[in-house]
This record gives sequence, C-alpha cells and structure tokens, in this order.
Amino acid sequence: MKDKTGMYLAAADIGATHVRSGVFTGNTGGEYGDDVDEIQCVVLRKEALCRDGPDGRAVTEQVVRMIQTVCDEAGCQPDAVGISTAGPLSVGKESIRMSPNMPYPEIPLKGPLEATFPCPVSILNDASAGAYYECHRGEGQGCNNLVYLTISTGIGCGVISGGHLVEGANGNAGEAGHFCVDTIYNLPCGCGGRGHWEAYASGSGMPQFFRAWCGRYGHGISVGEVGTAETLCAAARAGDPNLTAFFRELAVINGRGLSTVIAAYAPEKIIVGGPVATENPELILAQAREYADAYLPTPDIVLSAADGMAPLIGAAVFAGESVENSVGSPSV
Repeated sequence: MKDKTGMYLAAADIGATHVRSGVFTGNTGGEYGDDVDEIQCVVLRKEALCRDGPDGRAVTEQVVRMIQTVCDEAGCQPDAVGISTAGPLSVGKESIRMSPNMPYPEIPLKGPLEATFPCPVSILNDASAGAYYECHRGEGQGCNNLVYLTISTGIGCGVISGGHLVEGANGNAGEAGHFCVDTIYNLPCGCGGRGHWEAYASGSGMPQFFRAWCGRYGHGISVGEVGTAETLCAAARAGDPNLTAFFRELAVINGRGLSTVIAAYAPEKIIVGGPVATENPELILAQAREYADAYLPTPDIVLSAADGMAPLIGAAVFAGESVENSVGSPSV
C-alpha cells in the first residue's frame, strides 16, 4: 500500500439548476483505502448548469472544466474525483440518462472524466452522496440507519442501512421523489409518470400543484399569478389565507411521502436538505410531520446543517475512501 497521509480530492455536484466543484484535502491516517478522517475545503466554485448546449456533452465539458479549474487554483493533481449528480444514472453509472429535471437525454460522465484525470473516479446519485456526508460528517454521525431527503428542484433520497450506503443495481435506489402519493389530482411528473411526490412538493412541481388546487377549489388564480415555489412560500409566510390553506393540502402529500420513506427504510433519523425544505421548515417539515404521524411513528427528523454542501462533500469523501476499494460501497 502506498502511504498517503494527505490526499487531494476533487468533486463536482451536478444539480438541475447549478453545478458546484471543489477541491478538498483528506487525511487517511496512513494508507489508501483507509477512512478519510479529516477533510478540509481548499477551493470552491459554483455555476449555473449549462442548459442551452447542443447536447449533454455541454454539461460534461462544463463539469470537466470546473474540476480542472479548481485543481489549477489549488495547485494540485487530484488523487480521486467524486461526482454527485441528480439522476437517474445509467447502468454502470457511466452517464446521466433521461433526467426529468435536465434538458438532455444523456450526459456522459465517467469516460470523459477518466480520460481527463488519471485517478479513480466515483459517481453517486446526489442524495446518496448527501447521505454519505451526513453519516460521516453531519447530523447523522454515529447513526447506522438513516435517510437523507433533499427537496429542491426535484426530490431525492439517499439511504444508509446497517452502516452501508444503499445504491441498488445501478445507483438509483431511493428515488423517493417518484413514490406515488396521490391519485386525486393525478399530476404529471417530469419522468412521465403521474401522482409522484416530486410532481407536487418539489421546487419544480409545487407551482403546478397550486394551479391544480386552485382549479379544484375555485380560487380563480391565473397562471401568471402563481409564480415559483419561492414566491408561494413567501406568500404563505406573509399570511395569505389561500396559501395557508394550500400548504395544509401540501402537508398531506408530504406526510404520505415521509411515511412511505419511513415504511420502506425504517431509519433511525431523517436528515432533510434542499432549499425548499431548509428555507421553509415550518411550512414544509413541521406540517408534514403531523400528517406522517397519522400513518405511523416518525423517527427524529432534522434539517441538514451543511448549507447545501452535503452532496459535494459526500462525493469527495466517498471518492477518497473508494481508492483501492473497487468492489462494493465503503461502509460507514
């Protein structure tokens, strides 16, 4: 084994709205393959996701460039590269395939990254990377069974069970945003299905749910008045009676989603990230917990304290601990 008390870990987090990249130093305590005991951020960057390229390779090139830029700024060659990305991932985790929240049918990742950076490359679903961070460095330290739930442009779920990251056959396990939570409104989801949690409660889905709710109850609000999830939350916080009633309806949906996550994974703790939830905890989480309790007992539910960085740092930690560990997921 090669002694390596300080690794340079490069990472990128590819979301539907932004791409983050960073370089971190990780101390393995002696050898490749050991746990990363310490991790420090060296440099960070953030850009809007390229949405107007000819095909998905525009995002590939953006990610490669952003990783190369932070490595140049840090004055290093990475010992490992970790990628956190909104899914779904292709078989073999080579690319992003048919993401409902991205404008390209496929975004190649693994091949171009391995061709550019002569080091191991690890790719995780973003919620899985978030779960990995929270278990190692965040609100879930010491917890062997947890769920990281992110509510942002979409809804994602990462699972640690029995001390191991649950990825499934192709890295897409835990797609809680596509749990079916409703058959009354039967709203379309970006994936092509209907009634999925993401179609109602995510940043992209909330406005369409509000329009449908207004139509059902005769509130006569025009499409132009609906705005975004952010403006809907702001109006509810300001005391708008229509929005107050709407968020009670949304709480029913979120309660069903939470209770399904609990029934599926039996976590000791649920850690919630993503700006829709973390910026509106009373609107989103407090009310949802009431309805989830009506279905079954809820575990401890807390907000992530990572300020949106959990998937990026989780990808870096996972990459560092995966060096010379090519079979299976590192345990916590």
